[in-house]
Amino acid sequence: MEGVIPAQDYQYLFDAGAVAVFGPGTKISEAAITILKVLLEE
Repeated sequence: MEGVIPAQDYQYLFDAGAVAVFGPGTKISEAAITILKVLLEE
C-alpha cells in the first residue's frame, strides 16, 4: 500500500509509538534534522 497519510490519522500513529510523521511538502533536510535529533535523544 502506498500514498499520503491523511492528517487525521497522525494522532493514531503517535499513539501507536511514532515519534514523527512527515506529511506532503516536508523538506527532506527538515525531516533529516528531526530524525537525527530523535536518534541522538535515544
